[in-house]
Amino acid sequence: MKKEGVKSRVLSSDKLLVENKTLFVDLKENDGGRFLQIAELSNDRRSTVVIPFTGLAAFMEVLQKIAGSSF
Repeated sequence: MKKEGVKSRVLSSDKLLVENKTLFVDLKENDGGRFLQIAELSNDRRSTVVIPFTGLAAFMEVLQKIAGSSF
């Protein structure tokens, strides 16, 4: 959630194109600390999720677990 008047600085940024979606993956920093912001642009709608840096390792573990599972 974006707070009024809080400026964030982009530390690293990348973009993925998957099917009809564009994903923006940014590592950012503000006065509250570092965080990962993932934004999806699909059909002219933008959705964003923010993961605090303290939860990034756990988030990566879950992604690796999901990616390694067979369907």
